[in-house]
Amino acid sequence: MKNIHAALQAITIENGYANTLNAVERLLQAGQSSQPPMAYVLEGDDDVISEAPLGYLSRQLSVGVVLVVQQDDAIDARSASEAMNSLIADVQKKIQEDERRGDLVVNTVETGVSPVQIEEGMPLLTATVAYRINYRHSRLDPTIAG
Repeated sequence: MKNIHAALQAITIENGYANTLNAVERLLQAGQSSQPPMAYVLEGDDDVISEAPLGYLSRQLSVGVVLVVQQDDAIDARSASEAMNSLIADVQKKIQEDERRGDLVVNTVETGVSPVQIEEGMPLLTATVAYRINYRHSRLDPTIAG
């Protein structure tokens, strides 16, 4: 999760992306900030898939990257959906640059993009890019990668 968080923080125009994320956050008990365009990184199910040879467990972790865009005609003349699609493409590009997450996992697979959500009268759009992260660890000690 820290690897995904750090990767998303590198999405800036200066780094060659079409957008700059103003914030990347994991869930906080005190609540989240609102600094669009931004991303929330959410942990989903973490399922055991099988027990691999030599006492290792294979697992799949579901991860959601919730993107928030606010349309501001004074700064950005693009439509809100165009701004969201551009941000989705930046996230897809960045996450797939290192599908092994620095050799911490077997692979990172995108599983889909949600429909863009909008509330009438509100300038915010949200969409979620979903991933499945496959990894292995020792059956006896989950801190030992396999």
